[in-house]
Parts: sequence; structure tokens; C-alpha cells
Amino acid sequence: MSPAIIRLFWDSVNQAQPNLLLNLDDDGLMSWLVDQVKQRSALDSHQQNDLSHYISDRLPLIREMAYQN
Repeated sequence: MSPAIIRLFWDSVNQAQPNLLLNLDDDGLMSWLVDQVKQRSALDSHQQNDLSHYISDRLPLIREMAYQN
């Protein structure tokens, strides 16, 4: 996955309302975050799959960050 996609992803996490990140279930949160990146960058199916795995591995961190805000 390219550094540009990773930056877009973390930018989306940082800009999101904490309540949204905390209230969505894991699948919903993953889908929402992938959609946020897709709106800002054209992703092929391989990139979407890689991003989904990247997000899945970091869901606890994302929720912790949201909880602290």
C-alpha cells in the first residue's frame, strides 16, 4: 500500500467525529473508512483489499484514538 493511501486513511480517521468511530461496528467502521479514502483517491480492488486488512489490524487503535478525543 502506498504512503499516500496510508496518509489519506489516517487523515480520514483524524477528521472523523469520535462518536461515529465509536458507534459503528467493526464491519461498518471498516466500510466507512474505505469509502472515505475512495472518495479522495481512486483505488483498485487490490488496494481496497489491502486497505481493509490494514484497517482491520488497527481497529483497536482507531477506537482508542477516538475514545481519547
